[in-house]
Amino acid sequence: MAYHAGAELANLECYQINPLIKDYNGPSCAYVTGPFGGFTANNKGDRFIECDYWSGQMMLEFWRELQSGNGPVYLKMDHLAEETISEIETILHTNERPSRGRFHERRGNDYRKRPVEMHISEIGFCSGHSASGVWVDENARTTIPGLYAVGDMASVPHNYMLGAFVNGGIAGADAAEYCANVDLAAFDEGYLAAEKERVLAPTRRSDGLTPHEMEFKTRRLVNDYLEPPKVTAKMEIAQRRFAEIREDLNELCASDPHELLRALEMQTILDCADMAAAASLYRTESRWGFYHLRVDHPQTDDENWYCHTMLYKDENGRMSHRKREIDPYVVPVEAEEMAAYHQLRVKTPQAAE
Repeated sequence: MAYHAGAELANLECYQINPLIKDYNGPSCAYVTGPFGGFTANNKGDRFIECDYWSGQMMLEFWRELQSGNGPVYLKMDHLAEETISEIETILHTNERPSRGRFHERRGNDYRKRPVEMHISEIGFCSGHSASGVWVDENARTTIPGLYAVGDMASVPHNYMLGAFVNGGIAGADAAEYCANVDLAAFDEGYLAAEKERVLAPTRRSDGLTPHEMEFKTRRLVNDYLEPPKVTAKMEIAQRRFAEIREDLNELCASDPHELLRALEMQTILDCADMAAAASLYRTESRWGFYHLRVDHPQTDDENWYCHTMLYKDENGRMSHRKREIDPYVVPVEAEEMAAYHQLRVKTPQAAE
């Protein structure tokens, strides 16, 4: 919505990719178990990363372990004391999501008896767990006056829930002040009528392609062509396939309000897929570990790409890009500390000679 309204979006090539529980649409939460002594392990039971907190580098080491033949990868807690495991269960099965506990129960998973198998999630835009989102300044203002963005869709990396609450408060106060000093915009009846027709178009058709069919195809193409490691030729194929799906949107049909919402969501998914491919092709380097690992440009290029990449719709309605300088850090960070996440892999001790 922000993109179509004319706002700029930032760093959409920095995908969210997480460690999930195998066959369950929820996080493995190794970062929750870590403070209690749990850790990510390979099929030999060995720990291979120093820190289980989600990051692009953590996911790169996770992927490398899978490629090495040491997979699957597991969340290991069976070495912990009963009271510790009970506390972890309280957090993960109540605070996190109750369906998690039900899933483990039906599958016969018990943290006390065996590790929990993990896998790599699909990609997604989420500043809360990566860096992609609608560009905002320190007051949550987008590049469109009067339009604000907060939460996981605003460009505040690793924002999470507490950060979203804080940004929401800042945005609310600033927006209230803005509204007090501007008049309401003129009402555009023509635009409203056109948007109403666009939204309701799938309901005008009695037969055609269902939202489920088109969403399934779009998601399959994303997984086939956009998942890291990113290959230029594959992303270019993805763009051509996405364009073909757009040609079929006039066949999209919906038989009830639920399907209509699915139809609108499917078009949003297609927009996001297009933006993910375009942004990834624009940044010709690798950065953020697994989040933007380009096979054709494997090195990090700080000279040319230490910047934000901005994606926006130009005056002709085309997807365009530009670079934006990174503001100086409020607190200076040493170069060694900046690169600390590159050293996540556990060092295997060398045998004494």
